[in-house]
Order: sequence, then structure tokens, then C-alpha cells
Amino acid sequence: MQALVAAHPEVIADRDGNLLLIKREQPIADQVEGSGRWSLDHLFVTRTGIPVLVELKRASDTRLRREVVGQMLDYAANGTAYWRAGRIAESFAESMTKLNKNADVVLAEFLGFDRSPDEFWQQVDANFAAGRVKLVFVADTIPRELARIVEFLNEQMRADVRAVELAWFESDGGLTALAPRIIGETERAQDSKAARSDRAPISRDQWVEKHILPLGQAAVAAAEEYIGLIDKAGGSAQVTSTQGSIIAVFETASGPLYPFGLVYWSKGAVQFNLKYLASNPAFASPEKRQDLYDGLVKIVGPLSTTNTNGFPTFSLQHLNDPAGRALLGQFVQELVDLARSQASAGHR
Repeated sequence: MQALVAAHPEVIADRDGNLLLIKREQPIADQVEGSGRWSLDHLFVTRTGIPVLVELKRASDTRLRREVVGQMLDYAANGTAYWRAGRIAESFAESMTKLNKNADVVLAEFLGFDRSPDEFWQQVDANFAAGRVKLVFVADTIPRELARIVEFLNEQMRADVRAVELAWFESDGGLTALAPRIIGETERAQDSKAARSDRAPISRDQWVEKHILPLGQAAVAAAEEYIGLIDKAGGSAQVTSTQGSIIAVFETASGPLYPFGLVYWSKGAVQFNLKYLASNPAFASPEKRQDLYDGLVKIVGPLSTTNTNGFPTFSLQHLNDPAGRALLGQFVQELVDLARSQASAGHR
């Protein structure tokens, strides 16, 4: 069951969206700089930087009632009290090293275009220190006693508390089907906690004033050129729901296309969303994305990463150069035209 949850965290995510696995068997100390008195089964984080503490038990385990609740509260209380800033990021890097994966690439693919890594980890640390966490009990069967305790805690605590009854079925051929049931997210608790976390919508001008103006008037001028370039190519520049960027949106016959995002980290940058383009038939092949990457490099110079399945960036200031801006406009128009022609051909 632990392996299934680690490999398929979506079965316990519910409204959280994607979850990033930080570490399995995460040590929890009960004093400053302690080596770890307990071991948490799984530690995840959400894209909004909320730590998710997960403890798994089998229904046959007699501890699956009051004792497991006390155990989880010990983890949350001591973790939020004694973990120093940066510890979760370090655990993630250690886990990726053991799996022979590049932590920066995995994180970029998880975050997408809305957050910088530094901003994300700072938010994770701030949420953990403030007790803004999710506590998740997972078992193949959730007893009534545990369900009642979870629902009561979820009503009373700042933290989100839930239980996931995770039944699974395996066919004779070895095919496994998972059937999760979420317990504890009562409507009243959901509405109350959602009200505390919702952000009031802001306009593009407000976003630029908040995030780009501190970088200087040249950056503001470049941001306005970015918005104008997207509009001219027949798209729409929109502030994302998390307010982390201004994303370029182009409608096609097969659905919206999100090729670029304006971000405020790295002193203002334009992010090329190759990760999202990979799901579009016109750019599905690695060779085609490499062609796009090479074409953009010819216009703006070296990008922040050579990963053609990620989110490379270039300085926003390139948009203040008229010649470079004209070439970028042509690049965007050709990219969008290719996606739209491919989508139209597929719908005939």
C-alpha cells in the first residue's frame, strides 16, 4: 500500500491537485537538531506549498484508532516546532539523488510556470511553521471510530485532516484497480478553509504594478510589450489563478495552448512552456520541441535550461529591443499557426 501511494499520490489528493513526494519514511525529531524519534510514512507537498503528512495502516492493525491519531498529532506538532527552514527542500533533494533524478528538473515539471523554486520552498517552510498542513490517514478500511475523530478534528483545527479508505482489486492478470474514498472533508470545513485561502482576482495592470514595477520602468515597458505581442498574435494574456504569472492563452480546435508565461523571478523573465507544448500533437515529438528551442535561442541567446521538456526562460529585457521583439512576434505567430493547423486537420 505504501508503494502504491508513493507511485500514485493522486489517489489521496482529492482537491489538492498534484502532489510532490518529498520523502518516504521521513524522520521527525522531538527536539531541535534531533536525529529523528519517529518516522512518517510519506511526506508530500501540494503545488501551493502545503505539506501533506501521510500515515498508512492496515485495517487489521489494532492501532488504527486512537493511537494512530495521537501518533499523527505528534508528528505534526513536533515537525512544525523543530524543523528548521530548508529541511523539506533538503529531504526532497536527498530523495531525488537516491532515485538518480535531477531534483531541479523534477521540481520545475511539478511547479510549471507559476512559481520560482525559491519562492515555493519559502512558502512550504512558512506553511509548515504556521501549522498549515494536511494530515492524511490511509487504510484499506477506515473504522467508524477513526472516521468520527477525523471529521471532528477537521472541523476544529487549522490543519486539514482527512482519512482515505483505499481499497484495491487485482485481476488474475495482475491489473490493479484503486478505489479511494475520502472521509473528513465536510462541506462546512471545506468552505471555511477555502475562504481563508482564496485570493481576490487582480487585473494584468495590478499584477504588473505589484510584481514588475519593483524591477524598474524598463521591466514594466518590457512586460507591456509582452502583453501586446500576445494580443497581436491573436491570443490573450491572463493572470493565472495562483497569480504567479501572466500566461499566454491561444485557442485552437483541440483546446487552449499555453506556450509562454511572464514571471517576476530572475529579475523578470519569459518562460517557454515546452512541458505543456509536449501534450500538443504539433509538438509531441522531442525533435520538434528541439527545433522550437533552437529557434528561440537564435533570437534571444542561451536559455536558463537545455531541457526541452521543461520551462526554460529568457530575460524579459529582450522585449525592449525592437528588432528582437519583431523576431519574437514572428516566432510566436508561427508556433501558434502550426498548432492551429494541426488541430484543424485533426478535427476534419
